[in-house]
Amino acid sequence: MRLTIALSSGPLRYTLRTRTPISFTKYHRYSSTKPQHQSLLTLAIETSCDDTCVAILEKSGPAARLHFNKRIPSNHVEFKGIHPTVASKTHEIQLAKLVNEALQSLPPPTTSPSTKTLPILNPHIGTSTPRRLPDFVSVTRGPGFPGCLSTGLSLAKGLSVAWQVPLLGVHHMQGHALTPRLAHALSQPFPPLPSPPSSPPTNSTTLSPSFPLLTLLASGGHTQLLLSTSLTSHTILANTSNISLGDMLDKAARTILPPTLLSSLPDISYASALEQFAFPPTTTTTQTRTYNYTPPPSRQHETLPVPLPTPLFKPGYTLTPPLQSSKEMSFNFSGFGGQVQEIAQWYPYSKTDRINAASSSPLVPDLNTEQRRVLAQETMRLAFEHLASRVVFALRELQPVSESDKKYGTGRDDLARLKKLLEGNQKIGTLVLSGGVAANKFLRHVLRTILDRRGWPDIQLAAPPVSLCTDNAAMIAWAGMEMWETEGVETDLGVRAIRSWSLDESLGEEGTRGVMGVDGWVKRQL
Repeated sequence: MRLTIALSSGPLRYTLRTRTPISFTKYHRYSSTKPQHQSLLTLAIETSCDDTCVAILEKSGPAARLHFNKRIPSNHVEFKGIHPTVASKTHEIQLAKLVNEALQSLPPPTTSPSTKTLPILNPHIGTSTPRRLPDFVSVTRGPGFPGCLSTGLSLAKGLSVAWQVPLLGVHHMQGHALTPRLAHALSQPFPPLPSPPSSPPTNSTTLSPSFPLLTLLASGGHTQLLLSTSLTSHTILANTSNISLGDMLDKAARTILPPTLLSSLPDISYASALEQFAFPPTTTTTQTRTYNYTPPPSRQHETLPVPLPTPLFKPGYTLTPPLQSSKEMSFNFSGFGGQVQEIAQWYPYSKTDRINAASSSPLVPDLNTEQRRVLAQETMRLAFEHLASRVVFALRELQPVSESDKKYGTGRDDLARLKKLLEGNQKIGTLVLSGGVAANKFLRHVLRTILDRRGWPDIQLAAPPVSLCTDNAAMIAWAGMEMWETEGVETDLGVRAIRSWSLDESLGEEGTRGVMGVDGWVKRQL
């Protein structure tokens, strides 16, 4: 007899939710007979957007190590932005080859009699070597481009069936949010394998940073501020109302960067190039950068229009901060980005100049290198201060440091009610910065400086290494590990990719309600 406990959307979406798995899964193909002290091993696939990514991750207690982690980006230079069809074709061409390459990095089997193995062919010597079989396959299920997601999901299902191990479909944004926990685990001493029977590795699952925490997701597709109280419980405090921060920076970079520099870029990492151009290294031998940044002392100061410095720029050219007169808990980059692009494309000519210009003698706008660099710096500064302002709004409601904090409302009444999500005297100890834009060191500097200036110096700013900020399979592997151990779930083989999948349980995009509020979750067996 096989007992199946399915997880579906709705109020009772997680039947018999316990920390210890208590049921058999729908597919009776995984036998948990290995010793408790043996580490977990997963192969992970990430194909949500334009990067083809595969990783092999091993976890033991609070420590982890990567045996393989590689990404192959698509080439979108011709389109100056991500083209979904090109991305999907790249996954079809590269993914199977990348998985085949990753298999060479599977660790050797342990001495435990319960260890399952795979014969992996070494193409150089023509013989097979037994390698340890992954305990399950992790894969991004959503959100993302449907065609891209389906390529990865289909191959992951095939591996799950061929190897007779479970499948675990991961939420892409949950992977980003947990990346600092992965980075911390990778920094821990990993127990040697196999471990002597007399001294097994610790079973402790204490991870850092711990919940509750704030998560700021900033990428080319998303800009969100979340309150995360557990692995699967996330409440969106602020979301973008139009375009993402990464998208705005990419568009601004295409107009600000000198044409010769722009044409020489090997890929479409325009926002990254903008940071390097705006803040060049202080010496030729190091990558150290000096920001000379002074944070606005108050909300009033950060809403003032910013004149571009004279005489470098003609008088009258200013940048208006996003949502300068609003305390709305949202991010808005569209209008601000338009201001930047108009200056970069038309300086020193005004709209009147352009209207009055004769068609026979078109205007030739131009900015010199110094002007472009200052415009790039101010663009990032105001955009990042806009991000920080919503973090400050949330902290004033959830964790005020003075009575005066309550004087400055957020414009969103339900933030005050969110305190109920923090049990007892729980305190938010960490602001997690994740997503592709998290690689921007000036953003990290702005957030840290403003937290210190506004009264939260004790809140840790946790940002992953630059190599783990962009889309990668290591974060999917880690999220799969945490879901496997903490929630005790796997994914039904019949699931499909999810284009739009909200982390917030209250939003219900495409019928989804948070990480667990989708079809296909099943409890795994002991």
